[in-house]
Parts: sequence; structure tokens; C-alpha cells
Amino acid sequence: MESVFSLGAEIRAQQLVGLRSLAPFLPLQKQKKVLNDLAGGHTSAIRGRGIDYAEVRAYQPGDDIRSMDWRVTARTGDAHIKVFREEKERPVILICDLRSHMQFGTQRVFKHVLAADLTALFAWSALAHGDRIGALLFSNDQETDLRPKPGRKQVLQILNSLSEPRPQQPAAADRMAQMCRHLRRVVRPGSAVYFISDFHGFDDNCERQLYQITQHSDLVCIRLSDPMEAELPPPGRYSIRQGEQTRILNSADSTNRERYRQNWLQRRDQLKQQMNRLRVPLLELSTDNADPLPLLRQGLGIGGKR
Repeated sequence: MESVFSLGAEIRAQQLVGLRSLAPFLPLQKQKKVLNDLAGGHTSAIRGRGIDYAEVRAYQPGDDIRSMDWRVTARTGDAHIKVFREEKERPVILICDLRSHMQFGTQRVFKHVLAADLTALFAWSALAHGDRIGALLFSNDQETDLRPKPGRKQVLQILNSLSEPRPQQPAAADRMAQMCRHLRRVVRPGSAVYFISDFHGFDDNCERQLYQITQHSDLVCIRLSDPMEAELPPPGRYSIRQGEQTRILNSADSTNRERYRQNWLQRRDQLKQQMNRLRVPLLELSTDNADPLPLLRQGLGIGGKR
């Protein structure tokens, strides 16, 4: 079966629309929290949908006293309690990193194209479950903030925004921290948050911002990488393009090759440790994977065969 995931260096709206066919195979309502081995690998249930205040009514025997509305009780002289109801539509927030650092790939697809594919797939899956869908799309110097709304029209707006051309200005050194602060400000309690990025520039400040989110919402981080980021290609001279920049890479020196590899492993392990401290699942996907769906299902604790 031919993969419906994108190929190449360009985000195409038609390709994102086609990913709707995979939504039944990613039922987000069955998701479990899966932590990796550094956290003692286990699964646990994610939070349910949030609750909304509904009304105040007179106290009845057996009501939970913790729900007492003391202000109304004092005003009327009769005991009243607050009544809450479960939200019918859970907010699902999709964060897609489209910075120039993501415009890189040596295998099937560029990282930013894969990120757009995953964002579209999560959006279609959330729509199938009847949730409200929002998105934060970040480039070097701009962000598109689409607050959660239900319906197919909202999904199509997200896909259209993903496929729009984004001229890249130089990014601020703390761009990732800016993204995390923005996210902390807009995520409301009870949300399901999916952060798709290569996490370039993720530091202690970013970790603190995400910690605030984990106190009231479910967060899943999906890290994208390319095989050349982990290990240099066979010895030789290569022309490398990233964004608007083109450089020559000389991979002949064995010492440099090993140093490069160790730096990659160090950054990867550091990110894992940060996510473990946050108790946040970290899924890792590569641009050379023709079908990321099985790894997504495994990483989200959905399990079983598609």
C-alpha cells in the first residue's frame, strides 16, 4: 500500500487533506501516557475532558460538601452547591514548528513537511472524535494562533495556514523559549497538547514554561530528526542547504565524525531527561520513515494493529 504521507521539501494542502483517511487509525480517545525507559517505562491514563461550570442549585443530602457555593449560601441563608458538567468538546492544541531549522532533510521528506503532515493527521483525528481543534504555527519570526473551534472548517483553515509560504527572517536566539511562553499563555486547563518540533534550542527556560502546562493539561512532545543529524554521511564533500543557506560539509575526518555523533547523542539524552522530569511522553520520528503511523500509535499507547 502506497504511503499517503508527503515526500520532498514542500508542504502541499492537497496532501494534508488526504491524510484524513488515516484518522480512524489514530483514535485519540484511546491514548495512554507512555513514558520511556529513563522514567521506568509505563503507561497511565491521560486526563479526561475538562469540566465547565453549569449552575448553582439547592443542597441535597449526599451532595459533596466540597462543591458548596459559600457565597450564594451566605446570601440566601440556604445551602447551595455548584454543579459542573463535562465539556462535550475537549480542546486539542497542535503546535507545529516551521522554523528554518526544520527545513532540512536528506531522506524522504524535510522535517517541516513531516511536521505539517503530523499536525494535519492529529487535526483530522480530533475532528473525528468531536473535539475542538486549535493550532499554533511558528516560523522564525511569526506565529499563527488559531484558537480551538469545532468542525471541518476549522481543520481546513489549519491546513491552509500550514501550506502558506513563509518567508524566513533570522530567528531570535531564544525563539524556542518564545514559543513555549506563548503556548503557556493560551493553553486552557483540560486541553490535549501535541508539540511537534525538532526542539532545537530547547533549554531550562523552555522546560519551566512547559511545566506550567503539565499541571493542568496533557502534553505530548514529538521530536523530528533526520539521519544526517545523528551521524555524518560516508567520507566526502557534500553541499548542504538549510533554509536559504548553502554550505559545504566535509565528512572525511574521523575525529570530527565521532565528535559530531557524540554531540547528537548528548543533545538527544538531555531532551529525554528534560521530558522525563516533566513526566511528558516523548515520541521520536525520523524523515526516513515511510509510514510514521505505527510509531505514533505505539508512542501514544494505542497499540494493536491498524
